[in-house]
Amino acid sequence: MKIIGVIPARFKSSRFPGKPLADICGKPMIWWVYQEAKKVKEFDNVIVATESNLIIDECEKLGINSMITSDSHPTGTDRVAEVAQHVDADLYVIIMGDEPLISACDEKKLIDSALNFPDADAIMLTEKFKYPVDALNTTTIKLAINDDGYLIFMSRSAIPYPKEAIGYDLYKNVGCYAIRKKALDFYLSKKPGNIERAEGIELLRLLENHKKIMTVVVDSESMAVDTQKDIERIRKIFKERQNLTK
Repeated sequence: MKIIGVIPARFKSSRFPGKPLADICGKPMIWWVYQEAKKVKEFDNVIVATESNLIIDECEKLGINSMITSDSHPTGTDRVAEVAQHVDADLYVIIMGDEPLISACDEKKLIDSALNFPDADAIMLTEKFKYPVDALNTTTIKLAINDDGYLIFMSRSAIPYPKEAIGYDLYKNVGCYAIRKKALDFYLSKKPGNIERAEGIELLRLLENHKKIMTVVVDSESMAVDTQKDIERIRKIFKERQNLTK
């Protein structure tokens, strides 16, 4: 199986313009995401996909493999689909460029699950909410997962509602998922459905069309960078890690 890691990195973020180039301990955020992905031996290639020549130039300076893509893509998955038109693979692992805490170990677990569950059209990392208040954050995607580990629904609301089982754990997505080439082609062939348009979550396009998405539970520190406050938290974590290795 040929496996490609793709890191969508959009410069024109509405909430935090230029965030892939935000400095973390002397290196841009995208560098940290790329370096972690390069540790995964199963990847035949790792590519940063961006609409920005500024990011392309920075990648060239740092020896990062990158590709310019259209500036009209509404989602990271659409950006990866453009990469797939030029770089053939059986499985595309999408690592969000604004989540520098995703580990190579968890990316490897995702790939292992893709091999172990060939019936799954896509596979995504998930983790339990550590802090209940985070379930109220609409930027965090919540997941309803059945007993076999397959995804039933995704929402910005806290789901499922714990009416009967008050001890039920809530799960959120981690910004890393894998999609098979056939499923990626299917995704492109379909227009967003009513639920996807309402929630603004692109992978609902697969669920709305009865595709299977397997989940992989990990104990991750993952946190998406959406604001300047987020990048400050990330910098603190990286500084603490560096101090531990001294």
